[in-house]
Amino acid sequence: MESKGIHVVVDPSKCVGCNICELWCSYEHEGVFSRSLSRISVITYERLGFDYPVVCQQCEPAPCVELCPTGALSKGKLGEVNLDKGKCIGCRVCSEVCPYGAARMEPREARYPLICDLCGGEPMCVARCPTNALSLSKVTNVKVKPRNAAEAFAISELRKLADEWGVDVDEA
Repeated sequence: MESKGIHVVVDPSKCVGCNICELWCSYEHEGVFSRSLSRISVITYERLGFDYPVVCQQCEPAPCVELCPTGALSKGKLGEVNLDKGKCIGCRVCSEVCPYGAARMEPREARYPLICDLCGGEPMCVARCPTNALSLSKVTNVKVKPRNAAEAFAISELRKLADEWGVDVDEA
């Protein structure tokens, strides 16, 4: 999958796993601070000692939009995925076909998916990230420069995971 529009880009070398992005995302969309209601999910890899926020890559074409049986999902002018809750039947197709695992169902009633809509072009997760690990960009590549052998090992492991997530990691 490729993203032609803008999307949230993660610099894993800056993420400290504070989960502030998740909390502000849920507050922006649901009016409550709740990690389970966020459209971004921070995954912690204890073995490697790093955290990685997973968020919609605004794929083009987007399988979730293409396969939505009711047309509840559509692409907006920024390339973002928009949800019409009135049309959604909670069938879970979108969460099952997302190549990055970034679309998941709302946990309370599982009536609709939680998918990043870029907050109208100014994502709250990016604005509130205290370490600037998140940015908004058309670029999908992230440059990471290891400072020691441990970081070099972590980056090599990250490369494997990033490949699964569709993110290119280059050494600076």
